[in-house]
Amino acid sequence: MNQKRREFLRGIAGLVAAGPTWARQRANSGKLGRLACNSWPFRAYFDTPAMASYRDAHYPLLTQADFPVFLADHFGIHNVEFLPQHFAGTDPSSIEKVKVGLNKAQSRCCNLMGLELKGGVFTKGVDRKAMAEEAEHWAVVAAALGSPSITIALNGDGAPEAHTAAYNLTPAVEAIHSHGIRVLFHNDDIKRETAETLAALVNELGRDRTGTCPDFGNFATRSADYALSQLRQLAPYASNICHSKDGIADNGKFYADDFPASMKAMKEAGFQGVYSLEFEGLGAPITGIQKLLTLTETFLG
Repeated sequence: MNQKRREFLRGIAGLVAAGPTWARQRANSGKLGRLACNSWPFRAYFDTPAMASYRDAHYPLLTQADFPVFLADHFGIHNVEFLPQHFAGTDPSSIEKVKVGLNKAQSRCCNLMGLELKGGVFTKGVDRKAMAEEAEHWAVVAAALGSPSITIALNGDGAPEAHTAAYNLTPAVEAIHSHGIRVLFHNDDIKRETAETLAALVNELGRDRTGTCPDFGNFATRSADYALSQLRQLAPYASNICHSKDGIADNGKFYADDFPASMKAMKEAGFQGVYSLEFEGLGAPITGIQKLLTLTETFLG
């Protein structure tokens, strides 16, 4: 083995051994301060009642309390976006453990993503009081974790009509806003959560307390151009967070997003929040997040 090869291998070994330290040092590079990651790409790592079907024993087991340190050690990311469905419990002692995990990683919670309110926001005649009580519960959780926002999924049996959703959601939004927390909506469901519906909903509920969490590429299954046109409509309503991805896999096929154009759209809208890496492609999540991290850093400029 020649000298240069030995030096190369020693260098690689050093990087592997110092992995967490290296990742934490990268957090000081500047651009990583604009990056976040949510727990959805790592759903196979969690084992909670709401998400047990996604658990894969080939991956290590994580809890929400572990997740901030996991992100810091592997990627140098210190902005954490939690899924409500990944909480094993929301009692004070359970939330305190998550706070300890955030403090240990020197991280912050930047959003609770994908809250699904029982009854459905598009369902006419839904129990608005019960919906508001559920929203209040999660607002207390979000406030305890220091989250500035909660993303609510637009669900329900009725037609995806913004006026119905606004009526049903008003008490819930008021409950959440009373804690100083903003309600966000994102383009996750191509039938229920179009840009047109989300923009109308935000305008009816008020831009002082609601906004969007634009999601790159979610509608690329129709076409990359359609996904981009939807993103451009949502970008002006974005406040503190959007989801960065290079496309989405569906039934084993990958549909690419026009990533440079998506980043340009967010910049042109004046977005100054964090880009939450949400790998939904093919392959292992760690590799996918690493690729998204590099890609997003490149286009942050």
